[in-house]
Amino acid sequence: MKVAKRALCTLLMTFAFGCASASSGSHANRIEKADALASASATRSPSTTSSLKLLFIIDKEYDRKHLVSMFRHSDPAGLESRAKSMGIPLEAAQAIRDAKNDAEAEKVAAPFIDEAFQTNGSAIASAKQEFETLWDTFLRIFSQNVSQTTEAPWVHDQYICVVSALHPGLSSWYGNTVAVKYSSTPTHKLRILAHEILLSNLFQLFRKINTPSEISDWQVWAFSEITAVFILDHPTLRSYWPTFPSAGDYFKHSNYPQLAELEKTLKTLFDARASFAEYMQASAPVIRTVQRTHRDQRTER
Repeated sequence: MKVAKRALCTLLMTFAFGCASASSGSHANRIEKADALASASATRSPSTTSSLKLLFIIDKEYDRKHLVSMFRHSDPAGLESRAKSMGIPLEAAQAIRDAKNDAEAEKVAAPFIDEAFQTNGSAIASAKQEFETLWDTFLRIFSQNVSQTTEAPWVHDQYICVVSALHPGLSSWYGNTVAVKYSSTPTHKLRILAHEILLSNLFQLFRKINTPSEISDWQVWAFSEITAVFILDHPTLRSYWPTFPSAGDYFKHSNYPQLAELEKTLKTLFDARASFAEYMQASAPVIRTVQRTHRDQRTER
């Protein structure tokens, strides 16, 4: 998913994670982190159940930009798996990856974007309406459940949700735009979008108490990816997607089987948490040791 760092951060679902063997920092830094954690714990009140708003859009330029970026940057799911999930021939994904520059890559990608919108434009528009209808009743339940579990208000008051022609699911590390494919089932329209929004929120909550010099973005992605599954397994939310794999046994069935062992470790910490802030603090030394577990797409064949 080289471009500016913040641009890379929009491709969260496709990114791998790396190891940042940074030290725990100075005494002053530890005090600041303790203060941040105390502040997070202190937000356990009705005010944490702040209402989240969603804006559903169709954005061809977003799809085009992220199709190119998806295949030109490292992906924990691997190039072949990602291409298949998007309905892109592997040879085309490889050509985008290996193009000498982004302009050449965009020339390869353009026909796939144009065809997707020409062929499925009406279906994408209908899917946008279905997303809006489904989430009109579900959003309050989801928003309040997440706020109560994290014991914190949402980082963003609103998320922009792209009804995508190609992308099964995209999140954002530092922003508030996510995407889910138009052709997903009603259950997936709830579960996958909930995951992408929650992953983004968790990433940014964790970043408030751990800097990139301490724990890398890749490692925070792993934490957020896994923790989103834990929160979405709450009985109230799980009733909307009962056939999805359960937390603790989720990632061995996913595009990220490399997270399966970390999932088990974090699940123990999550279940034993005294507060969500305490869970984040306890998770930090664990995820700090995580290594990248996928190959760079530019050398993968």
